This record gives sequence, C-alpha cells and structure tokens, in this order.
Amino acid sequence: MFNRLRVILTSVLLLSSTSVIATDLERCQTLFLKGEIGPAYQACLPLAQVGDVQAAFNIARLQAIGLEGTPDWRKVVKWLTVSAAGKHHEAAYNLAIAYQLGKGVTADQQQALKYYQQSAELGNSKAMRNLALLYEKGEGIEKDLDQAFSLYQRSAEQGLTDSQLKTGLMLLQGEGVEKDPQAARYWIELAAESGDDKAQLALGVLLIDFDPYRAIHWYNQAVSQGNPYAAHNLALVYFEGTGVPVDMMHALAYAETSNELGNGLSAALYQKILARLQQTIVSDPQSISKPLAIVESDRPRFEEKNLEWLKAQPARHYVVQLARLNSHNSAESFLQEQGLLNTAHAVVLDSHDYVVLLKQGFSDRATAQNALKVILPKSLTKDAWIRSYRSLYTH
Repeated sequence: MFNRLRVILTSVLLLSSTSVIATDLERCQTLFLKGEIGPAYQACLPLAQVGDVQAAFNIARLQAIGLEGTPDWRKVVKWLTVSAAGKHHEAAYNLAIAYQLGKGVTADQQQALKYYQQSAELGNSKAMRNLALLYEKGEGIEKDLDQAFSLYQRSAEQGLTDSQLKTGLMLLQGEGVEKDPQAARYWIELAAESGDDKAQLALGVLLIDFDPYRAIHWYNQAVSQGNPYAAHNLALVYFEGTGVPVDMMHALAYAETSNELGNGLSAALYQKILARLQQTIVSDPQSISKPLAIVESDRPRFEEKNLEWLKAQPARHYVVQLARLNSHNSAESFLQEQGLLNTAHAVVLDSHDYVVLLKQGFSDRATAQNALKVILPKSLTKDAWIRSYRSLYTH
C-alpha cells in the first residue's frame, strides 16, 4: 500500500512539474513574440540554462538584438549551440551562418557545413539552399552539381522562391540534371508568381521569342518592383520590335527608367533610341505624339471603348487620363486637335461622360510618369492624371 501511494505521489509531482515547465515556456515565448526584451530574457534564461531548445533559441535571438542595444555575438553562438544540440533546425541554420561568416566565433567552413547539413536534414529549406550553393561552387566541399540540384529542388518544393528560380535555371541549362525546358518554365513561373523579380525577368527572357505579350507582362511585373534589367529588356523589345510593333516612345521611356534604377548600360541605349527618334521626327514632325509603328500606318482613326472594356483591364495597373468630356464629338475633337488619335482613345463611362486615356497601360506609376515625358507634348503633361483603371469605375 505504501509503495503504491509513493508511485502515485511521484506521478502527481512529475505531472505538476511538467505543467509548470510548459507554463514557463509559454510565458517565455509570449514575451519574446511581443518584443518585450527584458522580461522575455528573464523568463527564458532559466529554461535555456536547463537545456530547453526553444528558450535557448530565444535567448540567442535576444542577444543578437542586444539586451542593452549592442549585440553580443559570442553569446549568440553559445545559445545557438545549445539549441542546435537539441535539434532546433533554425538554430542550426543560424549557427552555420555564424561559422561561415566568422561572426561571434572563428570562421570554420567545416563547422558551417556540419550545421547546414544538420539543419537541412531537419527540413530547413534555407539550409538546403545554402548547402546547395556550397556544393554548386565547391566551397569547403567537393563540387557536386547533382547534389546541388537535389538540394535546390527539395528547398523549392517547400516554397522558397529563390530556390524555385535556381531549380528552373538548372533545368533550363542542364546543370546537375538533364535539360527539361518545360519543367524549367514550371519552376521559374512559380517563383515569378510568388513575386520574385529576378524570376519575372528570367521568365520574360524565356518567353520573349514565342509569347512576346506574356513576356512583356512579366517584364513589367519586374519593373514595378524596381528591376532595372527588365526595364532595359523592355526598351530593347520596343526598339527592335521583338514580337511587337516598333515603338520608340516606349523604348525611350523604359531605357530612361532602367537608367534611373541604376543600370548604367541603359544610358547608351537611351541615346541610341533618342537619335533614332529624332531622325523620325525630322522626316515627320507629328510623330512625336505617335509610336513609330503607327506613324507608318495609313490614316489615324478615332477609337472609342466602353465600360466593359475598362473593367477588363488589370484593375491595379495605371493609365494616363488626359481629359474628361461630355460627348463623343468633343472627345474626338480633342484627340484630333492634339494629334493624339494614334496614342489615345476615349472611354464611355456614361451617356454624357467620356474620359480620354492613353492607349498604353502601365504596371506602376513610375513607368507611367517616365512615359509622359516622351509620349505627350509639354502642353498636356501638366494636367495629365496618372490613375489606376479601377479608380475610373469605382467611387
């Protein structure tokens, strides 16, 4: 009877102890997530000192933030080591970076590899990507493209966008895997749809020769995120007429955008386009307000769109409004007088509500602003209004 009672009491004490630890860890985690640095440190430290992996990881991150404003990288490494020993995949990943960069510890490539491998085995997609890069470059380990591709693909399957792009590029080039353009497009498109501007640029390059309008869409997506090389490629597309009509005005606008975004190579392209455009203007002074491909057409015609057409446009893309008038005749007269029949059209919003818009839409406001400088005469740029398609039919 006494032995049975002792077993029961022991079990109750163990359950009670486990409950207290769970409550303490919950408090540690809650304070940490709230960003209450001091209280979180006080709550997590006792747990970290007895080997709790999550508490140790929290302490490492608090030390990286700096308890008194200055990070203590040696203590960061100390607590990451405790947490990684308990198979915390994120701790192992961060510890690998510390050894790779020599932050808080002497740089040691072999230790970095060890912890990247541990983290990757525990399912960390970022560790897989970093380890793949080491195999790809042969840094601290024998170069192995097959292993690099395998790791990139595993990481990509977990949704890491830069790994999705890398997987696609390796499939496209046949590095570490047999060439497979169809599979390559799948992975690159997946990364592009997730918002990776480098993937959007790559997809534009991949599609331009056989699906130019789709390629232009992805180039524009990349430009809207500030990618200068996508803007440069768009300038070339319109300058050379790659799958679309030659359009010097848009070529010039995109070349300027690329240059402003930091691509110095676009300055020479800008001058080249400008010289070609000036030659065109000399032969036809009215061409300043018309894309080159349309300059060569027979006669300009007034174009009128309806509300259904407007709602079919990308709602968040931008368009330039030039005027708002009350009749078909007034809209047509405006376009004729300004010499804009080839570059603008009227949209009927209501029986007595006509809005005059540039035909070209833009994925971002900055590109639209740059286009204004070369597409419109100065007399119109002052009152031009850059707005989203959606704003035209919602109130």
